[in-house]
Amino acid sequence: MIGFTFRNQTSVSFGIGARSIDRSLIPELRKNEFTVPGRHGAVDYGLNTYEKRPVSLQLGLLKNTNHNALRLKARDIAKWLSGKGVLIFDDEPDKAYEAAVYDYVGLAQINLLPAGTLNITFMCQPFAESLDYRQVNTEIITNNAEVPVQVYGSAEAPCIITIKNVGSADIRNIIIRRKAAI
Repeated sequence: MIGFTFRNQTSVSFGIGARSIDRSLIPELRKNEFTVPGRHGAVDYGLNTYEKRPVSLQLGLLKNTNHNALRLKARDIAKWLSGKGVLIFDDEPDKAYEAAVYDYVGLAQINLLPAGTLNITFMCQPFAESLDYRQVNTEIITNNAEVPVQVYGSAEAPCIITIKNVGSADIRNIIIRRKAAI
């Protein structure tokens, strides 16, 4: 059993257990091909872009006092799973996926007990993001300051740099340099 956090709520807070069905190692590579009439095969533009990554889990709703409690818990979980958010697994606490559940989610009752299971598939952006990298906040109060950022990812990805002036003086001549380690 693994736990996870979605939209800032943990699976443990709902009293559910999770079993990983499919957490693929790499997402599907997007085919970027063009078929030329009268030519064999296809031209592959090979831009190395990826599709969204499905992550499938089975959730167990096991410790319920009665059937009404099971249904109430199921409705709370349905509300929690509705919408987009950040998905973090307990066994990878430093990584996060942008995720949402789009597919039907049913509840299968276990025998005649007030317990059940449900299968969910999160559709995630292709690659996990580093939570450390995502939350770099540094106060710079001197000129010519360097802010080193270590990226330990497995794929090239764009970044967003946000600079906010919280002082009263103007900020001018900002230069951002990328120094890649070789």
